Amino acid sequence: MVDVANPTDVDLYIKPDKFSDVFLSNRLDRSKARLLAASQRPVTPVAGGEPSKAAAWRTIPSWYLVATDDRTIGTENLRYMAKRAGSTTVEVDAPHAVMETDPGAVTDLILQAAHDSRPSLAKTGTTTRTVALGSASALAVAGGAALMVRARRSGSGA
Repeated sequence: MVDVANPTDVDLYIKPDKFSDVFLSNRLDRSKARLLAASQRPVTPVAGGEPSKAAAWRTIPSWYLVATDDRTIGTENLRYMAKRAGSTTVEVDAPHAVMETDPGAVTDLILQAAHDSRPSLAKTGTTTRTVALGSASALAVAGGAALMVRARRSGSGA
């Protein structure tokens, strides 16, 4: 809905019937794709045009996973951003929502980044930092699961 007083206050989202194609390149089953479409968070047009204050990749090493079947941002755009950042880049035949379709590839890149930046962290798996990273990952997964449960309950009329 457009706020007449502020016409830039618009929520953008992908139409549910297009979500699987655009975000997932039709790589997940229909029921999961519908659930993800129903639980998507809108973005505002302003979000893409606001300059950032400081880009971390200018001063610290970065890693970039390029999804070669990204129908949302586009593979060439992803490659450009990775190159501009001087990132260690891994390409995966995956859609925009690569974390949904290829979580192993995402995990592998995170582990590569951990190993490359702090070899002892990746080798031992027992440092305080490892525990913190593992805990943060577990919280992120739990949060996503809670959102899926909430979306399912909302969708079923419960």
